[in-house]
Amino acid sequence: MSHTAIAADVAVVGGGIIGLATAERLTARGLTVVVIDETGIAGGATGASGGLVRAYDPGGHHEAWAAAGLETYLRQGHRGTWPRVRAQGSVTLLPESDAARAAAAVAGLRAAGHKADVLAGQEITTRFPGLAVPDGLCGVYEPEAGWLPVRAVSTAVLADAGSGLRLLRARATRLLVSGSRIAGVATAAGPVHAPAVLLAAGVGSTRLAASVDVQLPLRTRSVGFCLFEADEGTDLAALPTLVDRTTGAWLRPWGTGSLVLAGVTSKETDVPVTVRSGVSAREQQRVRDVIRHRHPQLAHAPGRGGTTAYDAMSPSGRGAVTVHGEVAGLVSATGWNGGGFKLAPAVGEFAAERIAEVVS
Repeated sequence: MSHTAIAADVAVVGGGIIGLATAERLTARGLTVVVIDETGIAGGATGASGGLVRAYDPGGHHEAWAAAGLETYLRQGHRGTWPRVRAQGSVTLLPESDAARAAAAVAGLRAAGHKADVLAGQEITTRFPGLAVPDGLCGVYEPEAGWLPVRAVSTAVLADAGSGLRLLRARATRLLVSGSRIAGVATAAGPVHAPAVLLAAGVGSTRLAASVDVQLPLRTRSVGFCLFEADEGTDLAALPTLVDRTTGAWLRPWGTGSLVLAGVTSKETDVPVTVRSGVSAREQQRVRDVIRHRHPQLAHAPGRGGTTAYDAMSPSGRGAVTVHGEVAGLVSATGWNGGGFKLAPAVGEFAAERIAEVVS
């Protein structure tokens, strides 16, 4: 079978939210982009994301990106076309020993125009009766934060990119070079010629980088979520998104109805690169055993499915945008450890700036 070569200013490998956000910002600069992904858009870790968005970054690694990301989501993107944030509020639970550091971060957020407060555990329980927060914990509360439907956002970002973006559903096999410069990407559907390439394909980026002798060490980590049916009479409209830094638990309302989406950070690594509907009984019980301490009504809630997936974990434990000087024209944006969705608008802006410099 013969294939027709494709040419563009930039080839983006990875149709997740980071790749799409970068591609959209590149087309806004007048550049042409081909996004290469065998599964289409949001087929990997993005599709399994809970879509939580907030300005507060408890790790302190991406404070500016998290705040800028929420600001863009609240504006419904750069053109006002993205879905609205389900602004049910966000609570990030922390040990009380972190209260002073959290207060400093909140002061910075307020100065930038974001609404945020540090609440004591009892204040959180009083404000949100469905939650149980013991003494010794505090929380950062953001009333304008919440969650978004990830696939709908991904579709909207793709639409915003317009005719300057082409989506190629094909497997990327290796990077193409000419001398010491990137020349494009070889795919199962033929070559994509481009003077700049962004690797935003999670752990798949490692194999492609290795094809030009660039080391990009990433490993898979188990991620996913469970759906639980809350007791009749539970007021999910008043339930905020919750991220518990002390147990690794997180939850949010599934949407309308009585379902709660919940997950707990996993330590299981080197898992298969697959996304599938459903969770094992063991995983469901693992999540329930942790989440019940913060939402007691879920202690015996029946499971209603979920998603089992993976994410790319970097050795440092945090994501990064890297310009790889050893091969001119190669940029990577990987290793977000499950937190890439909230950062995506800002990461996309930053990565697009770096790539535009390479192209020019």
